[in-house]
Amino acid sequence: MKLLLKNVRWKINGQMLAGDIRIAHGVIAVMDDRIEPEKGEAVLEFSGHFVYPGLINAHDHLEMNLYPRLGAPPHASYVDWSHSIYKPDQSPVKEIENVDKQDRLLWGGIKNLISGVTTVAHHNPWDRVFEKDTFPVNVVKKMTWAHSVAFGKNIESAFPKDTSTPFIIHAAEGTDAGAFQEISTLDAWGVLKSNTILVHAIALHDADLARIKERKASVVWCPASNLFMFGKTAAIKKLKDFAPIGLGTDSTMTGSPTLLHEMLVASQTGDATADEIYAMVTNGGASILKMPRPLLEPWQPASLFVAPALKENYVDNLFSVTPADVAAVILNGALRSVDTSISPEQNLCKNAFSIEGHVKRTNVPVADLKRRIEKKVGAKILEQNPLWRLIEV
Repeated sequence: MKLLLKNVRWKINGQMLAGDIRIAHGVIAVMDDRIEPEKGEAVLEFSGHFVYPGLINAHDHLEMNLYPRLGAPPHASYVDWSHSIYKPDQSPVKEIENVDKQDRLLWGGIKNLISGVTTVAHHNPWDRVFEKDTFPVNVVKKMTWAHSVAFGKNIESAFPKDTSTPFIIHAAEGTDAGAFQEISTLDAWGVLKSNTILVHAIALHDADLARIKERKASVVWCPASNLFMFGKTAAIKKLKDFAPIGLGTDSTMTGSPTLLHEMLVASQTGDATADEIYAMVTNGGASILKMPRPLLEPWQPASLFVAPALKENYVDNLFSVTPADVAAVILNGALRSVDTSISPEQNLCKNAFSIEGHVKRTNVPVADLKRRIEKKVGAKILEQNPLWRLIEV
C-alpha cells in the first residue's frame, strides 16, 4: 500500500522543510511541496506535525519488559543485583517466566513501537519471531554478544572476526572494585576493539577512558537503569569526548518504560544536550551498531514516525512528546500504528489500543496478547509495571 503524508515538516542537513511525503515499495518515494494523491493511496493529514526518522534503542532485553522494577538498591554491581533478584520459584519471576517467550518478545516490541522506535538492539539470543512481518520493529541481526565479564561464556570465541559486526556486552556496570576491573579485563582478552559496544560503562578509571578511545570502542548509556540500581550513571560529560554513544532503555526490570521516557531522564541529568541525546537515538545509535544513518530523503528506507509539533524547535519538541502523542509509526514502508485522530479507518490497521485516552490502530494484536499474558501472570503482578499500565485495551 502507498502512503501519502500530507502537510508535514521535517529536517534534512539542518534545514527545516515542509510539504508532503509519498511512501511506496518500502522507501520514501517523493518529498515535495505538494503531491497530488494517486488512486488507491492512503492519505494521512498531518498538519501541525513533525516527521522524524525512526529512533534507535541501542539496548533492550525484549523479553523482560513485563517485569516491574526489581531489587533493593543501591547495589554494588550487576552481580550483586542479579543474585538478589534471581528467585525463579518466587513471584514475580515464576509467573512471568511462565509466559510464552514469543509473547514476551512481542510485548517488548510493542514497548518500542509506541515511542517511535523502529530499530532495537536486543541483548539476548535471536528469535525467529523477529523475522515475522507483524513484529512491531526491526531487531538488529548482524551482531554478536556476551552477557558480561562475570556471566558471559566463551567471550573470546564469541567475539566476531569481522569488525563490521558489533559485539555487545554489559561492562563496568557498578561501583565496586570488580566493576572497575572489567575494562582492563576485556582489553587483556582482546575483545575491546572498534566494534565493541560497552553497555553502561559506569566504573571507569582515567586509564579505561584512554583504552576505550585508543581501541575506538563505543558505549550505550542507560541512565534510568543506572540511577535506579546504583544511584549514579556513566560520566557522560567526560565519556562523550572519548567514545561514540548510543542510548538504551534496558528492560523495565530496572529501566524506563519507553525510549521517550529514557530521553527525558538523560536530559534531566544535565550531562548531555538535547541535540546530543537526539544524536544518540539516531545517527549515533546507527554508527555504533554499524548501520546506515537514518535519513529522511528520497529513496531511503521508510522507517519513521510522526509526532505533533508541541514546540517550534524540531529536536526540543521530542522531549515534550509522549507515547500518547505519537501520531503514526511507519516501518519499512508499512503503517505500524496510527492515532485515530489522524485516521479512524479500520482497513489500514485492524487492532486497537489506547494510551492515556489516545486511541491507536495497529496491525499488532495487542488486546489478544494482553489477555494471554494476564491469564498466566495475573493483574496484580502486571499492574506494578508502568508499561503495562500505559497500554490499555
